[in-house]
Amino acid sequence: MRLLVGYTADARGAEAIALAAALGGPTAHLDLAIVLPESTPFSAVYPGGDHGYCSILAEKVDLWAKEALALVPPGISARVIARAVPSPAQGLMAVAKETGARAIVLGGRKRHRAGFFAPGSVASALLHASPVPVAMGSPEAVASLEKANGALGRVTAFVGTRPGARGVVQAAAAAARHQGLPLRVVSLVAQDDLDASAAELDESIARAQASVGEIVTELGVEAEISIASGTGIDDAIAELDWEDGEIAVVGSSRLARKRRLFLGTTAQRMLRTLPVPLVVVPKNFKTGPAQS
Repeated sequence: MRLLVGYTADARGAEAIALAAALGGPTAHLDLAIVLPESTPFSAVYPGGDHGYCSILAEKVDLWAKEALALVPPGISARVIARAVPSPAQGLMAVAKETGARAIVLGGRKRHRAGFFAPGSVASALLHASPVPVAMGSPEAVASLEKANGALGRVTAFVGTRPGARGVVQAAAAAARHQGLPLRVVSLVAQDDLDASAAELDESIARAQASVGEIVTELGVEAEISIASGTGIDDAIAELDWEDGEIAVVGSSRLARKRRLFLGTTAQRMLRTLPVPLVVVPKNFKTGPAQS
């Protein structure tokens, strides 16, 4: 599985590499992208080859490349691609297309002063325009991977009742199948979205259970089905248990263009709450016949 890592020479870069290695598993190939301002006349690929541009900047990029490659777990192939780009997000999307990456992986979300994690400017841009899935970690999420010895433990897909749920489950099932992991499919029922009696809430939960069960049956996958409810999205998510090394998969808003990301309001709230790495799948994204 080929993955593109948006690498920065800091803790977030290390988190991104750790997450990408876990997502790809033992057969992963990681392209570690270092994107530079467009005004910088620099382009290089490591290891191998000569970038042909000798300067203080080149020496710095050489150092970053060596540090990045040293962070890749043993047995996983990797290279560094340094590229001058008009914007980091545009550059990462262009490199992902060139390399055939299955996903773009980013490091830790920035911690908001209120205590939750929120995406930075590059992540926000990718979450509204990327044609391939975007995976993001956080210090807490990477700590979960470390407890699992850098390996994934379970894949959880979050779905609703709107069109697109089938594609999310399909993508999550492919990720689980790639490493032989258990799959869980969760539907959230937020009571603050329902001006309903207890009986009506029970009916909503039953409809969600039936909808998820129908999708799982149609796709022919084995999955644990869970319906989580609470006074809001945060409370519903808090009702769920999480395993070390787990990842969550969500879909794009129905407003997204075909095969593009657009993070809806519910997914944005989840992004700030989930204690595990998050993978956002574009609308109508096809996993393809091969998962390597």
